[in-house]
Amino acid sequence: MKIKISLFSQSLFSLSLTEAIKTTADIGFPAIELACMKPHFDIDMSPDRVAEQIHNAGLDVSALSLFNNFTDRSQLNNQIDKAMAYIKMATLFNTKVIKMTPGPPDSATATEDNWRCLEIALRQLVPVAEEVGVCLAFETHMRQLTDTLSGAKRLLEITSSNAVGLTVDFSNMSFAGESMTDVISKLSGRMYNTHLKNGTIGKDGSWHFKSLDDGLTNYLIVLSLLRNINYNGYLTIECLSAYAMKNPYENAKNDLGILMDYLNQVKYSI
Repeated sequence: MKIKISLFSQSLFSLSLTEAIKTTADIGFPAIELACMKPHFDIDMSPDRVAEQIHNAGLDVSALSLFNNFTDRSQLNNQIDKAMAYIKMATLFNTKVIKMTPGPPDSATATEDNWRCLEIALRQLVPVAEEVGVCLAFETHMRQLTDTLSGAKRLLEITSSNAVGLTVDFSNMSFAGESMTDVISKLSGRMYNTHLKNGTIGKDGSWHFKSLDDGLTNYLIVLSLLRNINYNGYLTIECLSAYAMKNPYENAKNDLGILMDYLNQVKYSI
């Protein structure tokens, strides 16, 4: 069974976008998830030039990765307009996935108005996504509405449109105490993208990001479960450790090697 691999350009925020594109290709990744915020792809930059750089590097774009806040009424219209602009760029980058975030707070403290704001955003964004032919893949993100399995499921219940699904970040779900078996089995139907990172939680509740083989998430189990459901989307490595900031090339290359070894063990092919 074949799988696709990508590197989230946020892993290379210590580099300029031009350097990040080159580094992603030099390490051996076939695709990049393009972070749509400074210091990488900002909406004021020339999308044609960035798309050309990525194409010339021999990379595909696994997703345009947005950082949205659809839960604050004071920002809602601006956030919707900005998201629409990026969605309409998807064809230029030849990608079918727009990674999104719903916005804070965490699902335990979210109000009904937070959820209503998200619903308003989806009512406007879904028709545009359907017209363009892309999926809006909301990340299971810490300290946001989708920080738990129940929060992710509630987002999916807002609309039945297949244009809305999830970017499942397995480490974030592990931090929330969720079972990987439950996460993958219950979200599999609308899992359009994934993020792979690892780490631990300190006694004070802080997150400590490490290499892909060091932390709360067992990726041999995750990849075996993904193989069992025939997941064939992207596995996107995300490097957020302090070491990654200082040594972006070495960290991403190391995590890619770990992932390739795991894929070999569970008999996924690239």
